[in-house]
Amino acid sequence: MHASTLFQFSSFSSRLITYLVILLLGVLGLVFFSVNRSTYNNTRDVIDQNLELGLDVFNQLITERGDNFNTTMRALSSDFAFRTAYETSDYDTLLSVGDNLLARMENADILMMVDYDYLVVADSQRIYTSGEDFPWPWLLQAAEDNEKFETSSFILITETAFHVVAVPILTPLVEGWIIVGERLDADYVNSLKDIISTDVSILTLDERGSGIPLATTLSANQAQELQSEFNSFFVDGTGSGMLDLADEEFIALGTSLVNQPEIYLTALVQQSLPAALAPYRLLEEQLILLFTLGLGISALMAMFLGKSVTSPVLKLAGKVQRIEGGDYSPDPPSLRSDEIGQLENSVNTMAEGLAEKEKVRDLLGKVVSKEIADELMNNQVELGGETRTATILFSDIREFTNLCEGRAPKNILALLNSYLSEMSAAIEDHRGVVDKYIGDAVMALFGVPLAGHQDPKNALNAALAMQERAITLNSRNKAAGLPMLHTGIGIHTGEVVAGNLGSTNRLNYTVIGDPVNLASRLESLTKQYDVNIIVSEETAHEQDGFVFRELDLVRVKGKAQPARIFELVGHKESVDQNQLDEIKAFENILSLYRKQQWPEAIEQVATLLEKKDLLLYRLFAERINTCIGTPPDENWDGVFTFESK
Repeated sequence: MHASTLFQFSSFSSRLITYLVILLLGVLGLVFFSVNRSTYNNTRDVIDQNLELGLDVFNQLITERGDNFNTTMRALSSDFAFRTAYETSDYDTLLSVGDNLLARMENADILMMVDYDYLVVADSQRIYTSGEDFPWPWLLQAAEDNEKFETSSFILITETAFHVVAVPILTPLVEGWIIVGERLDADYVNSLKDIISTDVSILTLDERGSGIPLATTLSANQAQELQSEFNSFFVDGTGSGMLDLADEEFIALGTSLVNQPEIYLTALVQQSLPAALAPYRLLEEQLILLFTLGLGISALMAMFLGKSVTSPVLKLAGKVQRIEGGDYSPDPPSLRSDEIGQLENSVNTMAEGLAEKEKVRDLLGKVVSKEIADELMNNQVELGGETRTATILFSDIREFTNLCEGRAPKNILALLNSYLSEMSAAIEDHRGVVDKYIGDAVMALFGVPLAGHQDPKNALNAALAMQERAITLNSRNKAAGLPMLHTGIGIHTGEVVAGNLGSTNRLNYTVIGDPVNLASRLESLTKQYDVNIIVSEETAHEQDGFVFRELDLVRVKGKAQPARIFELVGHKESVDQNQLDEIKAFENILSLYRKQQWPEAIEQVATLLEKKDLLLYRLFAERINTCIGTPPDENWDGVFTFESK
């Protein structure tokens, strides 16, 4: 879809406001998205750094506490009284010694003594009895592998994790180990959280491999979901990932504490993403507020800008509409110096030019027809022309000179103007162009300057309309006591030269050529045959909607070639059967006349004259009688030659 069709608006102002708001929304949206994305990424980076730092601190704290235990227990294992008690192998005595040591040691929760054969000697928790196998032999094996026979690790006792250290009992050889441990419970992980500012969880695995929180700073619901989320992100207790715990996202980093066949412990440090983003959410709300204010201010500015543009544009639109309606009156010059002011002044100048052109067109339209005026106004005026096929119509008032005798010129002019107005209207109603008025005569063109597909037909219809208007006009003249006007019309179709004729200072658009002369001669012949309309064979050709009567084959003055001429009787639907029979009878007379069958021809002419005394019939009766008295020579072709115009 093109852009120009995506939004439809009734005004430029609304379009400008909408586009500016959309543009601003796009820019602000891009800025907001970029800030939001950058904030999220930065927060993730900060959380990752905090978690890595927290895990380092966690490991460091474990190491420091283990070192504290080692220091204390080394001193104890070297104590003479302790070694003496240990050598007694008295279980109760050793338990008493263990309880006393735990009471004196900070953060110590369990104490066990194990001999060199990995057999329990004493257990402060009273879980394991004397002589029982030590449950975590790998711990002592790790101690044996150490040059100091010491080690530190994690163990699990009845779903409680402990951080333990093993210190050798020297007498002076290694007789066994003292194992001291600290419980990794809720208090322990909460103390770590206070130090490293992240949530801490200690987990083990169940028989299905799912993580079971042993101690955590998370809520109960979060701890429950941690069990199902754990294996989705962590392998062997290490790695990082995103945990969705009770509809709150946490970034977690894990480290393995111990991984033995009978025990698996891991530590997770976690930080809430929403909590970390909370300060940025406040910034986000402030940005939204600023963006909203900016959008509102921009919309107001766009409205002001749109109004500052649309007001003068609407004024110009009104001016153009007035010009379109023909009002070319100029407005006062614009006081603006910008492009809109220049446009307003240009429209004023254009209106003045159009007013001048309209005056010229109006004046020209009174001198020539509208079509010729448009041709002259819209095209470059040059001398010369082009060959065109046109139908030329000539009309004239019969005996007009006699009508003028004894009448005032003013009255004659009024009568003539009334007549010419009616004739011109009939011509123009049928797509004809009045070329010129020659006194009481009218020359009209069909096919120039505007060509049509039915120019001969239009000319024939115009001629019949002129006769009808002449009848109506004569009715009015009779009622007013004015003389009757009788019109003769000649029509011919042929190739003419159409164009501008005259000098470079004064031009006249017209047509010239033999067809013009023949049309004029045909009009003159209407008097000879006493008919209203005479048309040439070229005009009457293939005009099936009309009824024609062939009049004669003539050679007019100035023309070597004969012309077959016809009377335009009327439209087919307006001619009755009697008229058609009369036309048919006259055609038979013409045929007999041209075949030089004089007796038959004169007999039929006499029959027509008995029915109707027409000049046409008397004219042919006279010709036939002349031929009977003085037969023509053998070269006679039936053409009658007129020696005068």
